[in-house]
Amino acid sequence: MPLTMMQRPFQVARRGALFAACLLLLATSWPVERAHAQSDLFRPAAVVNDDIISVLDLAMRLQLVIIAAGVEDTQEVRRRLTPQVLRGLIDERLQMQEAKRLDISVPDVQVAGALEQIAQQNKMTEGQFLTMLRNRGVIPTTLIDQIRAQIAWRSVILRRIRPNVVVSNEEIEEVANRLAARRGSIERRVAEIFVPIETAAKEAEAMNNANRLLEELRRGANFAGLARQFSQSGTASLGGDLGWVRDGELEEPLNTALARMGPGEIAGPVRTISGFHILLLRDMRKNEGQNIDRTRIEENLANQRTDQLAQRSLQELRRLANVDVRI
Repeated sequence: MPLTMMQRPFQVARRGALFAACLLLLATSWPVERAHAQSDLFRPAAVVNDDIISVLDLAMRLQLVIIAAGVEDTQEVRRRLTPQVLRGLIDERLQMQEAKRLDISVPDVQVAGALEQIAQQNKMTEGQFLTMLRNRGVIPTTLIDQIRAQIAWRSVILRRIRPNVVVSNEEIEEVANRLAARRGSIERRVAEIFVPIETAAKEAEAMNNANRLLEELRRGANFAGLARQFSQSGTASLGGDLGWVRDGELEEPLNTALARMGPGEIAGPVRTISGFHILLLRDMRKNEGQNIDRTRIEENLANQRTDQLAQRSLQELRRLANVDVRI
């Protein structure tokens, strides 16, 4: 994509959409309760190691989440989603700060490619997609900043975590033997939303967050949209898509839940060692006894372990951070 096509969202969009965004926010019930003048939109909602998240930043991301999830824009929906949206913004600031510490930068062209892909997934051109965001009161740089943070964090993971992940031949053979014993069973096309448990003391909080997301899904929210915004798994950027999963390939609590589901059904939250999963069963087919791919098994195990270590790394960043929430 030519750089000139990206100049608007990177350089001009904030000016063009800012006035419309302020009008939208001042015309709705949130955050009017907390911000009685336009200038209040620029006050801090949170401070993360001296990095400010403004009320406007929070409002823009909340509006983006509502659009992505396809939920009704009501005061109650905003109230339910605001704590998790703010938590996501705080995590992004920590991730960007860690990327900066490691001298990791994200080229504009890489962000542009991701933006174009999102537009295509929504069956729009990039220009149409950005226009839609502006018309619905979202500054395009809101999405661009989110994309940049996601790419930066993936780069941190690839540099600091993935090289240290080792999967033994014994682990691969254990999974291969389990799959071989279930030849002729069902394969399932699965998507997930993952909410990690940071510590034992925060298990109830994680479960409540997962239940809030499940409630939005039951109210008609778009699964892929919520996964992109809230899932803490490596599949988040894919809308939670795990692809085709063989019977026995996932952790046993997930296998058990999937065995009870039919296509189109949502289940959860399912508790595993690391957190809570919300599952969507998209489709099913018969496993016709395809060859067992040990390379894929190794990759899946490595991805699972990388996700777990990435969560621990983020938890450590949270533990060491100075976060001041002001709303």
